[in-house]
Order: sequence, then C-alpha cells, then structure tokens
Amino acid sequence: MSVGLDTLTFMKVGDSIRLAIADFERGESEAAMLHACNAIDGTAKKVYPDIKSVGRRFTKLIRANYDIFGLMAVRGVNVAETRWPVRIQSTLGKNEWPDTADLIYFVHRCVQGHGDELPDGFELGIREAELISEMHVEEGKVRLPWNTIFGLIAVAVVQRVNIGQRVPEGYYLNWGVPQIRFEINEWWGRKDDLRAQLATQHTPLVTMNWGDWTANPPSGPTPNAGYGAGV
Repeated sequence: MSVGLDTLTFMKVGDSIRLAIADFERGESEAAMLHACNAIDGTAKKVYPDIKSVGRRFTKLIRANYDIFGLMAVRGVNVAETRWPVRIQSTLGKNEWPDTADLIYFVHRCVQGHGDELPDGFELGIREAELISEMHVEEGKVRLPWNTIFGLIAVAVVQRVNIGQRVPEGYYLNWGVPQIRFEINEWWGRKDDLRAQLATQHTPLVTMNWGDWTANPPSGPTPNAGYGAGV
C-alpha cells in the first residue's frame, strides 16, 4: 500500500491537537510540531475545499490568521511582513524570500511528514519556563520558538469548520501577561472571540530586517535545498 502525505489529514483535527499537546508535554517537540501541522492540514482542507494544492491551502490558512498565530507563536514579530533569510521555495511567488507560513510548511511539515530529520539549525527553541521562549536566526537557518506549536493549534481550534471537535477535558492554551487561559473545548470556532481576547493586551510588532542576508532576493523559483517538497 502506498501512503502519501495527504493521508496525514485523515485523522480528526481534535486528535491531532491532543497528540501535539501530549507529545510536547513529554518533551517530544518535533513530534508535537508534526501533529500541529496535521491539525492545520486537516483544517485547511475543510476551509478551502477547492484548493487542491496542499501547500497553498496550508500556507493560506496560516496567513489568513496571522493576527492570531503571530501573537500566540512569535509575539512581538510582525509575521505577515517578516521574510526569513532561508533559500527555500515560497508560495508567495518568484523572487520572494519565504514568510513564516512557507517556513513551517516546507521545512517542518514536509520534512517531518516524509519521515526525514529536520536540517540542522531548524529545531524549535527549547522551553525554559512557562511562556518564555526564544528564537534564533542566522543566515540560512531559523529556529522558531516552541510556542509555534501552540500558535498552529490556536489557528485550527478557532475555525468554524472545527466546531464539534473535542480534546480531553483540561487541555488548554495559555497566553499573555497576566496569563489568559483558554480551555480548548470552549473555544472551537470562536475566532472573533479569541481575537477580542488577544486585543486586551497591546503588543507592538516589529518587522525583522536581516540586512545583507536578504539583500539579493532569490532569482526565479527557489530550490528547496533539501528542505521538503514542492507545492
């Protein structure tokens, strides 16, 4: 039997979220990230049923919810405008550096979905304390914060197509200072309500500028350089 990447979306979104959180709590961040990507995969397939390209609908869903994802995953960074100094393919078009959605799809979703190891320098940051995280960037390498997992989970949870999904009672998301706790089973499909809650804490956003690292944009369709599959 031949199993393709799209087979991963057959699992219920709620189950993918449950597994992501359980794996993260066991310290298995790469496995947790894969399950979080599966939750986005399955959700995007329902939100955009007419888009056949997995990569395009995956990245489209994240971009459409950057206001939620960014605050939950990379607070303080303008993920909509920031481009990363990594020469991988971008679904934004030719001669474009990848944005955060591209980075997650081509490096994390595709690589791990194929059962390959992440390239060095792309591992998620390690959780040092509750809600404290860090991001490390150098030319050709980006370590996103561990919170990326929960930013993806939040995006999936609040889509109306997922109303009726469930996780075990007691599974929750934390955010902010002071912390706001979101019991996941109370937040399925409540995108506008979550946006209102996030707006209660003002967060200035910075668009990252990498100087010489991104001075010369990729020319033509950028090869993935071993970081996953095409769109």
